[in-house]
Amino acid sequence: MNPYDKKRITDLFVACDTSVTTAQKGKTLEDMACYLFETIPGIQIVKRNAMNQYDTEEIDVSIWNNKEREGLHFLNSIVLIECKNWSKPVSSIEVNWFATKVEDRGLDFGILIAVNGITKRNDEIKNAQSILTGYLRKHIQIIVIDREDILQLNDTSDMVTLIKNKICELVVNG
Repeated sequence: MNPYDKKRITDLFVACDTSVTTAQKGKTLEDMACYLFETIPGIQIVKRNAMNQYDTEEIDVSIWNNKEREGLHFLNSIVLIECKNWSKPVSSIEVNWFATKVEDRGLDFGILIAVNGITKRNDEIKNAQSILTGYLRKHIQIIVIDREDILQLNDTSDMVTLIKNKICELVVNG
């Protein structure tokens, strides 16, 4: 278990909120994602902002998981992370686009860090949550981590528990 630097997380959120350009906002959230994950035992940041060979899809952060017991031993060796530092919840279109990236690479798990979560309103026709449920039928799990989740983290064991709980919630609630 490694402790997180709460001041660093707070400072990164302040930078996320006050960044002027979209690119700056995205990079700051990616910096936070890298910090949160590279602190977990057995995790290495492999690539950031990597384009596919056709220059049609970008992966924000990819990690290598050595599956250490104190870390993310229950996940695959490669995990993709998408970062959305939007002022509003992420739409179903963006959720689907990330899930497609995960699927196209033959993976069955991905993490979407969305500062303000994903759309969940009952009256919305295209509901981001329904996209996640649809991918479960394909045996692909996409979990969403938001600002409130991150602010509650004290150490890496909290992150491991959060990911386990998010997976269980996704599967059980469908």
